[in-house]
Amino acid sequence: MSTTATAPATEKNASETSSPTLETSHLEKQEDVEQQPEAPKPAIAPPAVEYPDGGLEAWLVVLGGVICNVVAFGYVTSYGVFQSYYEQFPLRDQSPSNIAWIGSIQAFMLFFPGLFGGALFDAGWFRLPLFLSSAGLVLFTFLLGQATKYYQFVLCQGIASGFAGGMLFSPVMTVVGHWWFKKRGLVFGLIMLGSSIGGVTIPIMVRRLIHQIGFPWTMRTLGFLFFGLLIIPNLTLKRRLPTQPKKGLKAIWDHTIFSQNLKYSLYILGGFFAFLGLYVVMIFLDISAVTHGVPEGFSFYLIAILNGVSGVGRMVAGKLSDKYGPGNAVIPSLLGSAAITFAFPFAKHKADFILIAVFFGLVSGGFIATFMLPVYVFGEMKDLGKRMGMGMTFISFAALGGTPIAGELIHRYGYTAAGYFGGATMATGVLIIVVVRYMHLKGEWTGRF
Repeated sequence: MSTTATAPATEKNASETSSPTLETSHLEKQEDVEQQPEAPKPAIAPPAVEYPDGGLEAWLVVLGGVICNVVAFGYVTSYGVFQSYYEQFPLRDQSPSNIAWIGSIQAFMLFFPGLFGGALFDAGWFRLPLFLSSAGLVLFTFLLGQATKYYQFVLCQGIASGFAGGMLFSPVMTVVGHWWFKKRGLVFGLIMLGSSIGGVTIPIMVRRLIHQIGFPWTMRTLGFLFFGLLIIPNLTLKRRLPTQPKKGLKAIWDHTIFSQNLKYSLYILGGFFAFLGLYVVMIFLDISAVTHGVPEGFSFYLIAILNGVSGVGRMVAGKLSDKYGPGNAVIPSLLGSAAITFAFPFAKHKADFILIAVFFGLVSGGFIATFMLPVYVFGEMKDLGKRMGMGMTFISFAALGGTPIAGELIHRYGYTAAGYFGGATMATGVLIIVVVRYMHLKGEWTGRF
């Protein structure tokens, strides 16, 4: 009995005696841990799923994306040549402001359908909308050649062709994310290079063919070109990751994406201000050059120069975004675009306009190529299509209103007011995106974003 009883007592005493030593040892270890420098935390977590980041299928997706942008985005950025033709011939009874609304609506519709295209993509519908959009764009390009009344041009080119182009553009920006992670910035730059190619070739083609074969056959030729090109993305584009569709109204518009994601909401707001002023130089550079005595035959090529150089900007910004983070490429590109838009009204001579075209093309191309990339890090892949689509829809109203506002400012106060308007709105966008960057990096000024 006594032997049994003393064993626990002995163990208790031993534990009490050894406890200070254990506590001291524990404290010493804790101090050692505290003294060790913390490992740097990555700003962007590694992907939860594996991405091919190469291979034949992934590169075919890139090829399809490039061609979609040649047709959809390139068609929109070529509107200047149509504006000039409409003012001289079929719509000469309309004011330039009324004619400009056709291009504004087309640019608006390029982004607005993202609301529906993104929801359909997340629900697993990709190939059928892609085919219908391709067929619709070809059909309405043919029909545009038969238009003679103002409302017919608005319906065919502004609304119908714009909507079909938007339904091509939005899902392409999403499906690329299924195949690329490490080189996503470079790939986006390549895909957005398509809009530069279209923005250079389509205006030159249309301008020359109108004089040779007339407007109706020019649009038929363009329609046949679109038909041949769009066969390729319909064969090569495909999604890879599983779907998680939602039912009801949330499948199209989910307000919680904005209300529960402050960084995403602020970033899209910054994009709204950016696109409000982005098209000022693109639309009015040609006309401004003519008013300052630059020959019309040369001023036409200023937009081609701008679109061509923007391809370089897209590639450079895409490569830099892979190295330093897409947000870190967006901010200087947009800041440069704002600065050149402020300087745009002070161009007086041919050389001045060439410099504006070159430098604005370089920085604006970088912004356009990388702007949507940060959206990837503001949520999960399962609702990426909706985030992309809702963001594009919100931004589309800036694309719709920015050009008419600038046009009215030019009419009342001259090009200086329009330049200040475009530069100020883009500078506001820069400030908002800088705030988002600060929030994303949790109060740090340096890091990948």
